[in-house]
Amino acid sequence: MVEVLYMDGSSEKLTGANIKCGDPPKTGCYIATAVYGSYDCPQVWTLRRFRDHTLAASWYGRTFLHAYYAVSPTLVKWFGWTAWFQKPWRGPLDRLVARLRDQGLADTPYQDRDW
Repeated sequence: MVEVLYMDGSSEKLTGANIKCGDPPKTGCYIATAVYGSYDCPQVWTLRRFRDHTLAASWYGRTFLHAYYAVSPTLVKWFGWTAWFQKPWRGPLDRLVARLRDQGLADTPYQDRDW
């Protein structure tokens, strides 16, 4: 069983039979928000576009999103404010954001897609 915690404070418990590879659950860029300090900053806008338009478009991307949202809210709740948690994520996220920008994803304000 996995407990999924959402940014709005709600949660739900999922068992293996309830975990589906459909649309992603209520979303938030938990780790990126912890690393960059805001949900509304250029790096996170780029990552949210990637999530909504690339990852969510395929079954394996949606599977990744379900796993990510099952784990990351709790990790960030417990450790997201610490430098030892943020530091190892910063380099990989910076490289991913740079690659996504090179591929044409914008870093302008973004409104999440409704799932």
